[in-house]
Amino acid sequence: MVKDPSTRTRYLTWLVVLSILLLAALGAWVYELIFGLGATGMRDVISWGLYILSFAFFVKLSAGGLIVASSAEVFGIKGLKPLAKLGVLTAAVCVLVAGVSILPDLGRPDRLLNLFIYAHWSSPMIWDITIITLYFLLAVAELWLMSAKMPEAKRARGLKWAAGIGLPAAFALHSITAWIFGLQISRPFWNTALMAPLFVVSAILSGTALVSLILWILQRVDALVVRGETWRKLSGLMAVSLAIDLFFVLSDYLTVLWDGVPKDLQVLSTLLPGGGYQLFFWLEWVIGGAIPLLFLILPSLRRRVGLIAASAVLILVGVYAYQVELVVAGMANPLIQLPPGISLGTYVPGESVFQLVGHYTPTWVELTILLGLLALIALLVTLGYRYLSIKASLTEATPEAGDRLDTDGARRRIVRGEAT
Repeated sequence: MVKDPSTRTRYLTWLVVLSILLLAALGAWVYELIFGLGATGMRDVISWGLYILSFAFFVKLSAGGLIVASSAEVFGIKGLKPLAKLGVLTAAVCVLVAGVSILPDLGRPDRLLNLFIYAHWSSPMIWDITIITLYFLLAVAELWLMSAKMPEAKRARGLKWAAGIGLPAAFALHSITAWIFGLQISRPFWNTALMAPLFVVSAILSGTALVSLILWILQRVDALVVRGETWRKLSGLMAVSLAIDLFFVLSDYLTVLWDGVPKDLQVLSTLLPGGGYQLFFWLEWVIGGAIPLLFLILPSLRRRVGLIAASAVLILVGVYAYQVELVVAGMANPLIQLPPGISLGTYVPGESVFQLVGHYTPTWVELTILLGLLALIALLVTLGYRYLSIKASLTEATPEAGDRLDTDGARRRIVRGEAT
């Protein structure tokens, strides 16, 4: 229970704000159901928009959260063990919201069952739905193991098994999601063998960033005591995975530039400086790449917990920017690039109904629904933190030398913003 009156007021205000955003998103979805997908910015050229790229982003967050949790059990990484329960919670919440984010993209959600009734098992789509469902059930089962009253020896055995299954499941989840893009032969920007490993590394990166951000917020608003070793492990994991992620993307870009295949260059040119989607290039490589990498590798900066949290935010921005590049820019060039082009599927007086290059701008409907999805993640994590005793699991470890606490529970070195 939240006992302090001022804390309780802030807590209830937070819940009310999130509930309002959820209601607004629900209203926007009803509007979309009434007026159809024409209420969105998606058209026949770019038929995947904010919903699908957000789906892939949320899947990354979920896979990364479980990888962090499972690594603590499987590899015995002491600095990550206090984060296991929080990691599993974020994994369960994010994969659930990832599934929900598909619904507004369907247009006719009442036909969702057709995917299972008429399952096409040679398609990665049905495999992705299957692994998402199994992954969610696994995360819920692991949360139950961590929260239920049982002998500690039995709990430890169960968590070992769950972590041993969860780690490959997280890799499978992201590999299958990546193959939805990577196996599209007709889309040159997607059809690369690097897609699956890139998605896996990006999942570790974004999931670790999300856990770090949540941890920093809890440290600020709930006087949570976080060990310096935990921050060191998180910052180190983010630094390594960020460097590998950027290397994979750079390798993909260099291959396209070196080969000089026109259809590949045409897509990449829209992302590079001077292209129509260059904003996301700068967001990925500078805002979400170079700046947080410097924060995480320079000794004078990586000790500051505030900069670790800032790096987490920038990394999430960069990963989301890559999803925009992948989905939107990947579909911007129609498969038939001959005049008059591809029909937009709409008619606007005075404007051409055909396009040789696609353009996409999300509407207020899509943006409102996205805010609602983010609010749903925040709401479920907030409730999970309160009712699943997450704080106790985060503070149960005995602080080591250099991370000692004052008698009133206040942080000494960590409160000054140092991860050491």
